[in-house]
Amino acid sequence: MPGQQEILLVFAQYSCQPELRTACFIMSLFAYGTLMFAEVWKRIGIQQCDSQPAILPGYAIYRIRGALIPGIIRTGPEDQVQGVVYHGLDETTLEELDVYESDLYQRSIVHARSFDSEPLECQAYVIPAANRKVLSAEVWDADWFKRQGLAQYLRG
Repeated sequence: MPGQQEILLVFAQYSCQPELRTACFIMSLFAYGTLMFAEVWKRIGIQQCDSQPAILPGYAIYRIRGALIPGIIRTGPEDQVQGVVYHGLDETTLEELDVYESDLYQRSIVHARSFDSEPLECQAYVIPAANRKVLSAEVWDADWFKRQGLAQYLRG
């Protein structure tokens, strides 16, 4: 059985848009910031796919200086980031997300795990070393964002 890190050519029903039957490259994405919220997916015009809560070990999450959004960086084994893994994203959807995320981030293969410790190879938007200066020392918190930042973020 192939691992999730492999991009599979699947002739099946596309999970994000069940009415379409097509050949798709199906991938998984670990989301840790704004993309954990359905309201953001709706705002950017991309249909949210099936998901499950997950943890990304070996990474830390920080707020971008002067912004409501976060970025993650690879750190040590003691760190972890909580997020969501979205399954069934096709290449077109990931290209749309690349535009949304901008060149501030680099889409990279990461090794997350489900809450029941199932390994999940997926992709995530990581702050590359060249852009680390944009991160503050403030840890980004999803609960804070939901309570105090989401409405402002959605207003643009």
